[in-house]
Amino acid sequence: MVGIGANVMLRLRLTFAALVLAALLGSITSSKAQSPWGEGYLPNVPVISQNGEIFKFYEDLVKEKTVVISFIFTSCRDICPIVTARLAQVQDILGDKVGREIFFLSISVDPVVDTPEKLRDYASAFGVGRGWTFLTGKPEDMHLIRNKLGERIRGLSDHSNTLLLYNDRTSEWSKDSPFSDINSIAINIKSMNPDSVRVHDEQARSAPSASASLNSVTDLSTAAGLPGQHLFIKTCAACHTVGRGIKIGPDLLDISSRRPKDWIVRYLVDPQKMRAEGDPAALDLAARYPAVRMPTLSLSENDAADLTSYIAALSYGARADQQVGHAHSGHDHH
Repeated sequence: MVGIGANVMLRLRLTFAALVLAALLGSITSSKAQSPWGEGYLPNVPVISQNGEIFKFYEDLVKEKTVVISFIFTSCRDICPIVTARLAQVQDILGDKVGREIFFLSISVDPVVDTPEKLRDYASAFGVGRGWTFLTGKPEDMHLIRNKLGERIRGLSDHSNTLLLYNDRTSEWSKDSPFSDINSIAINIKSMNPDSVRVHDEQARSAPSASASLNSVTDLSTAAGLPGQHLFIKTCAACHTVGRGIKIGPDLLDISSRRPKDWIVRYLVDPQKMRAEGDPAALDLAARYPAVRMPTLSLSENDAADLTSYIAALSYGARADQQVGHAHSGHDHH
């Protein structure tokens, strides 16, 4: 009788466990089924990638995926290039997760002008890798997509610069600013995937700070807390290096000794005006970097002066590092 009772109790426990598991799974499935997002809400209209591929927006690019959505247009001369450049930094941090667990979608708000060829050139200028798709299509279809994503604009310059984060498996939405700390953006994106939550603390501890990833000499300037540092990290570092060669734009090493300071300040404040006036140096830069021209960042003259001083400090540090490197190299020969 004791053995029979034990067997009955075991069966009851197993049955109870199975019922609990079924309830949990049913709750998850029900939650997904009752969600207003995803299938049935997001349009399944055809869209065209920068490579000329035709996709169904929801079914091919969003369904069962975690996506990072941004809005751009290729003729934008101010914020779009910076947003895209900073997303390229985020892509570098996420590594092979992009294209495997996470997918970037940049949606054109000017589909009539933004042909696949123009989107391809634009993407190429930022070194876009796998898992990042730039999208255009019929104006009415692109309007429907933007409308469903809350992007209701009257003019091109009115479009949102907010990043939309969405996990279709959980129907969870979130937002982030492209001007937040780069590593924080990457962590927020990874947190959209429940499987990644448990390793966030470790990733945050091991990830270099945004300022530390700029140059080996940036640590010195960060410690000094120089004016212009924050602006450089937010608006310049995505496209330029100081002493590490050409990135998306030119290397800024020793820019103060190569250009008059008043020219640099005027160019930082309004590069578009200087190009329109026919300034030879501004036109030369536009010709050498045609895909991504220096945007107008709405900087004041004081902001531009602070940036110039900060870049000069980084240049000094970079030169000092080079001299130390040469000295050590000379020692090695003895």
